[in-house]
Amino acid sequence: MFGDLRSVRHAARNPGQSGSTGPADAARVEPPSGPDPVAIDSMMFGEPEMMAAHLLPGPKPALIDPGPANTAEGLVARLRALGVTELDSIVLTHIHFDHAAGASKLAEHFPGAKVYIHSRVADHLVDPSRLIDGVRSVWGEKTDELFGTPGAIDRQRVVRLEDGDRIDLGDRELQAIATPGHTRAHLAYLDSASGAVFCGDAIGIQLPTSPVIRPSTPPSDFSYVDALESIRRLDALGAKSVHLPHFGQTSTSPDRAFADAEEALTKWHERFLSHREASESDLDLQRRLNACVEATLEPVTPVTRKGFEAINPVWLNIAGMTGEAERRPRTREAA
Repeated sequence: MFGDLRSVRHAARNPGQSGSTGPADAARVEPPSGPDPVAIDSMMFGEPEMMAAHLLPGPKPALIDPGPANTAEGLVARLRALGVTELDSIVLTHIHFDHAAGASKLAEHFPGAKVYIHSRVADHLVDPSRLIDGVRSVWGEKTDELFGTPGAIDRQRVVRLEDGDRIDLGDRELQAIATPGHTRAHLAYLDSASGAVFCGDAIGIQLPTSPVIRPSTPPSDFSYVDALESIRRLDALGAKSVHLPHFGQTSTSPDRAFADAEEALTKWHERFLSHREASESDLDLQRRLNACVEATLEPVTPVTRKGFEAINPVWLNIAGMTGEAERRPRTREAA
């Protein structure tokens, strides 16, 4: 379920009005209620419908995947505009900057909130220096412009999660579901109150302008086999609705969304392997796969393709699948 984001987007584009969304004014606004999640546009890259943080209302409000660091102040303003003055939990599906870099700023604004993440990468929230270096190795000089950089979070506020752990939100629980593939330390969350599942990037991205799902296979630890298994595991949950950071509730039923995600990932991987075998260089591979995506893999409008390329460009998917392909020989030799 989407909140009314029109005034929220307007405030984000008119920062001079941000003073009207402080705690005193927010107290006069009744915050969202009921079991349904509320998608809040983070305005990633300064554009609508690129990144959605999901608010779970209730006595212990939670926010899933706040987004980049450089959109965090705007997100706080939108939360205040919705009447949200406290957060109990900041919940992260994984550590990638477009999902988690804003967590430190959210933690500053909501000092009572705990920050939940997979145990394997929890230390990166406490000391993000190595993570920042890793992200810059992929995005280079564009890192700060695209995402900003995270600050450190007090270790006492970071909660390490494993598969099956539950987060108590008073009138509901969030169950952590291990969903490796997109990255090894990836969690989805099943909400006991609404039946919604928050998939992170485990099944890929789907924008409101098209039902097509693009797989998300970035470096440095993408696994095709794990990604397929994670999609199937999420499908088996029987969720009532599927929610993605990129962007919002899927436009198709849960069964259809998971089936489409599996089909898309399989086709992308097959085409990648085929074109990699025939390509003479990395540049040739990128040219071939780009042509394939536009011709057959993704029947979408230019508007949707532009959104896909902004969030999850073809070259990034190629880099992740190439990294996995290059790891396989080493894995077999070690065995």
